[in-house]
Amino acid sequence: MSLTTRRRAIYTGLAGHFGEDELLPLLSLWEAKYADKPPFALNEFLAEVAQRSGRKLERARLYRELVGALTGPTSNLLPDPAPRVHAWRQGEGLEAEEVSGPDALARQTFDALSQALFGLLDPEMVPRLRRFAAGNLNGMQVETELRLRLRGWLEQGGSLGLTALTLEHLRVLLNLLYIGLCEYLGPVTADQVLTRAVQKTERMNLQLPPQKLL
Repeated sequence: MSLTTRRRAIYTGLAGHFGEDELLPLLSLWEAKYADKPPFALNEFLAEVAQRSGRKLERARLYRELVGALTGPTSNLLPDPAPRVHAWRQGEGLEAEEVSGPDALARQTFDALSQALFGLLDPEMVPRLRRFAAGNLNGMQVETELRLRLRGWLEQGGSLGLTALTLEHLRVLLNLLYIGLCEYLGPVTADQVLTRAVQKTERMNLQLPPQKLL
């Protein structure tokens, strides 16, 4: 189950018990501390929810509703609250994304290179490669929130997950994708695919050459 679907399920389960002003910090707590934990950690999460809310909760009922949301059809879930959670964290709306500097240029080049790389693969290979990298993110020395956003990018695409990544982070992420290529295609074919993706990105004449990510 993707991070987005899990977040929607937690949001759906909590929404009937808390107002918006309470929900957003609780969802932020879940993302930061519990999103990467196994399902049985729900009880630990609910204990902290009860402590933070300062009121008596029907924990057994709330637990059942959360489990039901996590295991039921996604069509029953509320829309993803991620934008509102992120805005709450920033205090006064989303921060402006950095648009200049070496790290921003690296993110632009990585986005182009990764899209070129995925475009060279068989369609059924792309989600497997993304899942491989997502499953190996724990080795990256980044904040939990950023790791969760990265996982979201790997599972679903888009550009939000790349925000705030440095050049070194992107090198590690590209290396994870390369290791996955070697795992599925073998090192010779992996090298060939990566070389073609780099050459394709070079022709875009971006300010940061793709070789800087290797």
